[in-house]
Amino acid sequence: MSAVRKTSEAPATEATPDHKRPIYHVTKLEKCKLDQNGPSGYRYVIEGGYAPITGFRAGTKDHVLSHASSLAKEMNARRGVKGTKHIVIGKPKTA
Repeated sequence: MSAVRKTSEAPATEATPDHKRPIYHVTKLEKCKLDQNGPSGYRYVIEGGYAPITGFRAGTKDHVLSHASSLAKEMNARRGVKGTKHIVIGKPKTA
């Protein structure tokens, strides 16, 4: 007789639910100026949705990357959250 040992480990191939998988991420970070006399900073691009999101922030490269990464993280957290319900403007029809 052989003994069967049970373990409480979850299978390693367990799939992450699609709504929890992060899709937004920072894809580009480049040094630039808003205009000739303006402050220099970094332009960042966050991709993952229908259209890329571009932003500009003054500061060090690490500071701007941290800011853009936190925006992407927040956007991933908001995925799947329902918006406001359909609102009808005006008087409702009475039957």
